[in-house]
Amino acid sequence: MEKIKEYLLRLTYAKGISSQGKWQILQYLLANPEVRLTIEEICKIASITIHRELFRQSWLEVENHWETIKQNQQYITCLDPCYPSQLLNLTYPPILLFYRGDLSLLTYKMVSVVGGRRSSVLAKKTVLQLLRPVIAEGYVIVSGCAKGIDTYSHCAAIKEGGRTIAVVGTGLEKFYPRENEQLQRKIAEEHLLLSEYPPEAGPRRHRFPMRNRIIAALSLGTCVIEARKKSGSLITAQQALDLGKAVFAVPGNVLTEHSEGCHHLIQDGAICTISGQDILAELKE
Repeated sequence: MEKIKEYLLRLTYAKGISSQGKWQILQYLLANPEVRLTIEEICKIASITIHRELFRQSWLEVENHWETIKQNQQYITCLDPCYPSQLLNLTYPPILLFYRGDLSLLTYKMVSVVGGRRSSVLAKKTVLQLLRPVIAEGYVIVSGCAKGIDTYSHCAAIKEGGRTIAVVGTGLEKFYPRENEQLQRKIAEEHLLLSEYPPEAGPRRHRFPMRNRIIAALSLGTCVIEARKKSGSLITAQQALDLGKAVFAVPGNVLTEHSEGCHHLIQDGAICTISGQDILAELKE
């Protein structure tokens, strides 16, 4: 099994291979645990065609730096007992998660909170007021450490003496946005920081929707606050719905665009949420 886990770490660093391809390799290795795959065999099993040369080059680069890569890494794979089982409900779960902090938080009941990066002047107070009773009931607050609602949610958990998990769309050694460096460091030291990307991976547009699926899957429900009509938070809400999770939407000022996305969610059947008790009542049913 350790040999397969090493393959998973190598695949996480490799470029040019899809999440589906990584799972195809994993399934092959589980069926043939003693095999040692060549680059060409990996390309064939994972159906790598267009990006074959990119994969070849990155795989060789991983091989050349393997001793450095495998040192001082904190990660869990989808084969480990502590890997959160709810992630396995995703179509293609992350094969590996890098982490910093307290892994035991993955065993707690969780609520994810997402929303706009450009928030209203009342957003911070709204988040704190809404989450206070949820935090008091022992729920871990999960978010993405982005500007706005994400930041306020993590800070509310910390302020109220609760626990929080940040799932970031970069590697754990990168800070995005830059102004959240201290918050990210605090979460890594005292709470839990997660990423499916190698530590040095920088921000890329496609990585954030991928990050959102983890946020949605970890939690019993997702609360959306101040999401605009085209907010990325709506992607997280849809992913939560696809997984059969509760989606909570907080209504806002109809005279501004801050909560247009939330209002559409409510019209589509999301739970209209005006207090933390609304969240607790739904999750306790």
